[in-house]
Amino acid sequence: MRPLAQNPAVQTLAVLATALVTLALALTLNFAFWWVQGRPQDIPDAVSADNHPRIKSASFSPYRTGQSPFGQPFTRAQLEEDIALAAKHFQRIRIYANGAQFAPVPELAQKYGLKVILGAWIGADLKDNELEIAGAIKAANDYPDTVERVVVGNEVLLRQEITPELLLGYIQRVKAAVKQPVTYADVWAYWLEHPKIAAAVDSITIHILPYWENTPTPLEGVIPHMIQAHARIAAAYPGKPILIGEIGWPSAGRVRKDAVPGRVAQARFVREIINTAHERGIDYNIFELFDEPWKAQQEGTVGGNWGLVDGSRHMKFPLTGPVSEKPYWFTAFLLSSGAAGLLCALALLLRPPLGPVRSRAGRTARSTGLIALAAQGLCTLLAVSFEQSLRLAFGVEGVLSGALMTGGGAVLCLLVFSELADVANGRSPGPAPLAPVVARLESLRSLRLRPLGPDQSWRCLAVGWLDLVFGLAALALTVGLIIDPRYRDFRVAQFLPVALCMLVRLRAASGPPRPVGTPREEWLLVGVFLLGAVWIPVQEGLVNQAAWAWSALLVLLALPWGLSIVQLRRAVRRAS
Repeated sequence: MRPLAQNPAVQTLAVLATALVTLALALTLNFAFWWVQGRPQDIPDAVSADNHPRIKSASFSPYRTGQSPFGQPFTRAQLEEDIALAAKHFQRIRIYANGAQFAPVPELAQKYGLKVILGAWIGADLKDNELEIAGAIKAANDYPDTVERVVVGNEVLLRQEITPELLLGYIQRVKAAVKQPVTYADVWAYWLEHPKIAAAVDSITIHILPYWENTPTPLEGVIPHMIQAHARIAAAYPGKPILIGEIGWPSAGRVRKDAVPGRVAQARFVREIINTAHERGIDYNIFELFDEPWKAQQEGTVGGNWGLVDGSRHMKFPLTGPVSEKPYWFTAFLLSSGAAGLLCALALLLRPPLGPVRSRAGRTARSTGLIALAAQGLCTLLAVSFEQSLRLAFGVEGVLSGALMTGGGAVLCLLVFSELADVANGRSPGPAPLAPVVARLESLRSLRLRPLGPDQSWRCLAVGWLDLVFGLAALALTVGLIIDPRYRDFRVAQFLPVALCMLVRLRAASGPPRPVGTPREEWLLVGVFLLGAVWIPVQEGLVNQAAWAWSALLVLLALPWGLSIVQLRRAVRRAS
C-alpha cells in the first residue's frame, strides 16, 4: 500500500492548501499596504457662519488635457461649463488676462453669480499690453457688479519684463478709467522693494507660495508664515487693504526639503487657510481652481497638480469630514491581488515541481508558498509603478516614459519571476544572470550584437538589455537631479521593481563572466549611482525623505553593476 505522503491526491490537496493559505497571507499584506495609504484621515473641518463652508476665491485657468496658452485653447462651451462648476464651490474667481478666450468670463460669471478679480496681463510685448489694458477697462465698465477689482500686471517685476515706471503708468491709466479698486500682484517680498507702486495702487495683492519659495516651508509652518508675511506688508504700508492673491499647496509632485505635496496635505492646507482667514478677516485667493496639465512640461508633476479640482472636473476633497490620500486604494488592491492570483496559478501550471516523488510533496509546499508571495510582491510593486507613471503621464513624452518604465519593468520582473519559479520547483537556475550584462555593454561599445554563447539564453539576452536600458535611464535621471533638480521627480516607484529584481538575481550568479575587456561602463554607472546616493540627500537638505528613498534605490541599483566589476576583474586575473 502506498504511503499517505506519496499519495497523488494527498499531494494535490497539500499543494492546494499551501497555495490558498499563502495567497491569503499575501492578500492580507497587500490589503494592509493599500489601506494604510488610502485610509480616510481626520483633519479639522473648514468653518463658516452658516455651517456651509465655501472657498472664497480661486485662480481660474481652465485648460484641459491637450490645451495650453501656447497651443490648443479651450472653447466657450467648456468655459461656461467650468464657470458653472466654479459657482457651486467658490464665491469668486481670479483671471490673469482678459483677451481672446478669457473675454467672455465676466459675462458668464455674472450669469452664474460669481465675482471676478479681473487681470490685465502685462509683459514685454507693449502692443499686447495695450490690448490688455483696453480690455480690462471695457470689462470693468461693462460689468461693474461682477468685476470686483482690476489687477494690472502679475509678477512682471519679478520677471523683470518691464520697468517699474512703465508699470506705474499702466496702473494710473486704469485707475483713471474704472470705478473698481486697482492693484498689482507680485511675490510678497517684492512689495517691500517698490514703495512707489504700493503708493499708486488702491490695494496690495501679495503672493505667498510656501512650497515654491527659495526656502520651502513645511505644511505645519504655512499658517505662521502667511500671518508673518501679511503682517510685514501691513506694517510697511499701513492703511492699505491687502489681498493674498495666490496661496496654495500641490496635491502631487516632488518633495522640496520638508515641503511634502499630497491630497490630504492640500485639504488640510485649504481648510486651515479658510479658518484662519475667517478668524482674522484676511482676504485670500487660493492658487488654483483647476489642475493644469500643460504646466507639467515646465514645472514637473507638481506644476500640473495645484488645482482643487482635478482634470476630470471633480473636487479632490470636501471641506468637512475625513480625506483619503488615495481614494482609489481598494481598486488598486483588487487589481494587484487579482493579477497576483492569476500569475501564481500560471506559474504552478507551467512550472510543476521536479524531483523524486518522495521529496516532491515538501518541495511543492515550499515552492508554492514562495511563488505565491513572490507573485503578490511583484504585482504590488508593478501597481505602485503604474500609479506613479499615471501621475507623470503629461504629454506624449510622459506617456511614452511611463509605458517604458512600467511596461519594461513588468517584462523584466516576469522574466526574473519565471527564473525564480524554476529555482523554487527544482529546475536549473540557468546561466549566471550578470554575464549577459557585461556582454551587452561590450556589444554596445562595438555597435553589434554578439551571438548567444553556450551559457546564455534568450531570457538572459532580454534581461541583460533591460538591465542596461534601466541602468542608463537611472543614470540620466540621477545626473539631472544633481545638476538641475528643481522640477525633476524622484521616480522611486518606477525604478523600485527593477532594482529589487536585479537584487534578487544576485543569488543566481553561479560563475564569473568571460573576460571581455575593461568594465568602463560599469564603473560609470556605479560611480554616478554612489555619488548621487550621497550628493542628492545633502543637496536636498537632509530632511527630504523622497531624496533619501532615491538614495537607497541608487545603492540597490549599484550593487549588481558593482558585482559585475568584481567578477570581471577576477575573470581577467584568472585568464592572465
